Amino acid sequence: MIQQLTEFTVTLDYGRAHTTFLVHVDGQKEPVVRVHKDAAYDHTALFEVRTGPGLDQLAGYVTQSYALAPDRSRIGNVNHKNRSWKHDLFTFEQTGLAPLEGEPVGVANKARRILPGLDWGVVDAALKFEMRFRSAESAGFEFAREAGVRASYTVKVHDPRIDRVLLLACLVHFNTYGTTDLRKGIVDVTANPFKA
Repeated sequence: MIQQLTEFTVTLDYGRAHTTFLVHVDGQKEPVVRVHKDAAYDHTALFEVRTGPGLDQLAGYVTQSYALAPDRSRIGNVNHKNRSWKHDLFTFEQTGLAPLEGEPVGVANKARRILPGLDWGVVDAALKFEMRFRSAESAGFEFAREAGVRASYTVKVHDPRIDRVLLLACLVHFNTYGTTDLRKGIVDVTANPFKA
């Protein structure tokens, strides 16, 4: 089921003792995938990825930097590095597939590049931020962090070989390092007031 997803949306819910990403497709009220851990966002616990009727089928595990199959074998890694003040270069390395590079596109990226001192939280609340991942061998995938104080994403997969569990790890990574979410910040501070 999860590998058949080509277009979907992802919403987030943060708490002091849980973090959940819910995947929805058009025409269905209930989520088709749940990425969840019984811990705050920055805790090192693995997210469980569940799908199927009642979200009772384990599809794998994700962290901010890699994805695992249900048997805990490595699916691949996600990462980023600073290229310059303009933007970071994100990488998507799936076993058996040439690495994909992810770069920002669109208006929000231009705003960040032109005005490097601008608060990213303001930009993220006001503008949609788009990322495109691809290589010479793969059309890859793209996602957009929709405008708003709460992070939510729309995703389009262009290459059916892309592992959707690793793609979800990529979203977790981007949501940690590439964007700002007011609700996550509030949970961080209320869970540990010494972090601020």
